[in-house]
Amino acid sequence: MRDHRFPRSARICRKGDFQLIFDQGVRMSTRHLRGVIHEVGRDRSRLGLAVSRKVGNAVVRNLLKRRLREIFRTQSHLAPNTRDLILIPRPGCADLDFESLKLEVVDLISRRLISDHDETGSRGDR
Repeated sequence: MRDHRFPRSARICRKGDFQLIFDQGVRMSTRHLRGVIHEVGRDRSRLGLAVSRKVGNAVVRNLLKRRLREIFRTQSHLAPNTRDLILIPRPGCADLDFESLKLEVVDLISRRLISDHDETGSRGDR
């Protein structure tokens, strides 16, 4: 029987890691989810979750986090590169059925990032 756990090595746990991703990552959104993506040269992609109390009570938030981890565990191979991904559910996200939630997460996982550098390596105006 295969092990279907979500290993600790696939999670973003440390405050410093979260801060680095928030500072250097690229922000993308769907209707019910915001994502901060930071491409890294690791062996595997990692997931971090930042779920506000605005999403629902503790039971609702924990169910949503379990669903998001499961979707990431089974779909992270769709990412074009290994990346750290922080998902931030918006209010109303917990009302989605599993398949709708899966479509939004897969959309964020599979997006390609546009580089901030042009061909000469200089940064664009911000």
